[in-house]
Amino acid sequence: RALEALDSGQPRVFDLKLDEVGNWDDGLICGGRVRVMVDPNVQKNRDVYRQFVAAGKERKQGLLAVVIRHPELTPGRAFWAPQQKLEKLPIGIELDAIHQFLKNGCPGTLRVDREKDEAPIEVYLVPMVPVPKLIIAGAGHIGRATAHQGFLLGFEVTVIDDRPLYANRENIPDASRVICGDIAGEMSKQDITGDTYIVIVTRGHRRDRAVLESCIHSPAVYIGMIGSRRKSKLIRDNLVRENAATQAEIDRVVSPMGLNIGAESVEEIALSIASQLVGVRRMGSLDAGSKSFS
Repeated sequence: RALEALDSGQPRVFDLKLDEVGNWDDGLICGGRVRVMVDPNVQKNRDVYRQFVAAGKERKQGLLAVVIRHPELTPGRAFWAPQQKLEKLPIGIELDAIHQFLKNGCPGTLRVDREKDEAPIEVYLVPMVPVPKLIIAGAGHIGRATAHQGFLLGFEVTVIDDRPLYANRENIPDASRVICGDIAGEMSKQDITGDTYIVIVTRGHRRDRAVLESCIHSPAVYIGMIGSRRKSKLIRDNLVRENAATQAEIDRVVSPMGLNIGAESVEEIALSIASQLVGVRRMGSLDAGSKSFS
C-alpha cells in the first residue's frame, strides 16, 4: 500500500487485520484491526505536521485533517486547526461531526455522502488530545504505587511530598516530575486544567484537608481523597462551614476514592484508584465507582 501511495502521490487508508498478517509460528494470536493512513506528501505537508507536533508539546487540542477524496481539494493536502478554530477547516464537513471526532480522541476516516451524482467527501482525521495529567499529593506507599499505575496507563504523573526521603526519583521512578516542598503550597502552583486528575494520599488528615482546600476551586476533572467515610464527612463539612468551598465543589470530591473491589494491600488500593481514573477518562462518569461508596 505504501508503494501504491508513492506511485500515485495520493494517500491511502486501509484496515490492517493483525490476524491475517505474516506467517505466525505461535498458533492463534490475539488479532485486532488497525486503520492505517499512508501519506506520500510529507514534505508538502511539513509545516502542517510541525503545527500538529507543536500543539502536542504545548498541550493544545486540535485536529489534523488529510484529504482523501474531495471535489474541490487536492487529495493528500493536510490542514491543522486548534480546538477553538475548528470551523476554519475548509473540508466541507459539519462542525458537529468534527467536534465528535475530537471528543472521541481516535484517528479515523470521516466520509460524507453527497448528492447522487456527486462523489463523497472523505477525510482522514487525527485528533490531538493532550496526555492527561495525574497529580498525586503524597509519596508514601499508596502514592508511589498509584504513580506507577498512572504511568502504565499513560498519564503524565507529578508527585508532591514534603519529605526528601520520599520525594525523590529513587522512590518514585515512574513520575514525570517529583516535587519536594509544602504539599498544599506546591499543589496551588500547578497548572490544573480540565484534563487533570488529582489524588490526595498524604500522611495525615490535616495535610489532606490543606491540599484539598488548595485545589477545590480548580477545573480538575477528578479530585479524589483517601480516607474513611467519617474522615471524609468531617473534612467536607468543615470546608463548607468555614466558607472555604461551596457545597457543589465539595460534592464533586470523590472520597473515599477507588472502585470497590475489596482492595486490601497497597497495590490493590492503587489498582482500585487507577481503575476509577480510567472510568472517568474513558466513560466520563463516576457512577461505576462512586455509587459503591455512597
